[in-house]
Amino acid sequence: MNKLGSEFLKQFDNYERPVAFGMTKRLLVMLLGIGIVVSLTITISIMGLSDIFMYLVALLIAPPFIIYGLGFDEAVKDKVMFNLKVQKRAFITEFEEGEEFTKDDFKSWKKVKEVDEG
Repeated sequence: MNKLGSEFLKQFDNYERPVAFGMTKRLLVMLLGIGIVVSLTITISIMGLSDIFMYLVALLIAPPFIIYGLGFDEAVKDKVMFNLKVQKRAFITEFEEGEEFTKDDFKSWKKVKEVDEG
C-alpha cells in the first residue's frame, strides 16, 4: 500500500526518545564532545602550551559534536536531498490540446485605453 505524505517530512514515530537523564542520544553525544574539548583545553592550559594550539584544538574538535547534537546535520541533509531529488510539477492552464491560434487571436477587438478617463 502506498504511503501518503511527503518523503521530506519525518514520520511522527521516528522522533528521538530520551536515553538517559531525560536527554536524547544526540544531546548526550554533544555533552560528551564538549566535555572532551573542555578537558583538552584545560590540559593544554595547565601544561603551558601555546594559546593558539588550545584554540585550534577547540575549534577542530567541538563543531562536529555541536552540529550533531543540535541536529543541524539533519537540516543540511534534508536540504541537500531536496535539491538532488527529481521534482515533477504539473501546471493547469486554460490552453486545451488541439486548439490552434489564428492571426486574429491576439488582436484587441475593443478599444482598450490604459488610463481611465474621468
